Amino acid sequence: MTFDAESLTTDLDLRSLGERFYLKTLDQISPKGMVEESLLPGWSRVHVAMHVVHNAEGFMRLLDWARTGVENPMYPSREARDQEILDSATHTSGEDAIAIAHEVVDELDESIALMTPETWASPLVSGRGDDIIAADIPWLRAREAFIHALDLGIGATALDYPTAVVDRLLSEVPGIWEKKGTTTHYELEFLDRDQNLTIRTGDAVTGDSVEPIVVQGEAAEVLSYLMGRGWPRSTADDRRKGIRGGTAHDLPTPPAWL
Repeated sequence: MTFDAESLTTDLDLRSLGERFYLKTLDQISPKGMVEESLLPGWSRVHVAMHVVHNAEGFMRLLDWARTGVENPMYPSREARDQEILDSATHTSGEDAIAIAHEVVDELDESIALMTPETWASPLVSGRGDDIIAADIPWLRAREAFIHALDLGIGATALDYPTAVVDRLLSEVPGIWEKKGTTTHYELEFLDRDQNLTIRTGDAVTGDSVEPIVVQGEAAEVLSYLMGRGWPRSTADDRRKGIRGGTAHDLPTPPAWL
């Protein structure tokens, strides 16, 4: 397998930006505040933080696999991954969770620094069971960091994302729904762009029976909604339309994404 060196450089930069964005958000939370609820149902901020930590550790196992050729899965299983998060959240204080988050980013930096053009091309299997190469890891980690910074629930939104990240995530939404077999039909009207976007997945690809859901807003706002992270600004602004010209408050909950 091969990879594009220029794209890898871009993804490494986005990964660094994502780590900084996430840690900057995390550092605004007090140790006591870490035990409060996150935006993810049933999870505290410690749960989110430890999930992001274990995600980094999983990627380091994949990078080790790429360098050595010895299979080293990201997680033993999805069930083991979920249990590890729960156990860590139970036994880790808010203060320790913040400290560990910083430490694991440094460790991941060191692991990435050991990679070579040859090892970046190594075929691997992601934690979701997808066939990937090692060069996919920087973007996958960037995505994890950017999204979960929002889940900490302290006010960071997709409006804070670099345009390149908004574009990349928007491009991935349809494919992830397709893989899940989800039927969707969205007409996205961007207030800050000249081009709009239609998303049709599942049965909506070949049939016209699925009525489109019209969503209007800035690209980052629409992305936030599609990712299931809510609308980042007040829904009182009638520039954002939901079904049949309603407000963003009228929009149905989108299908599960990540």
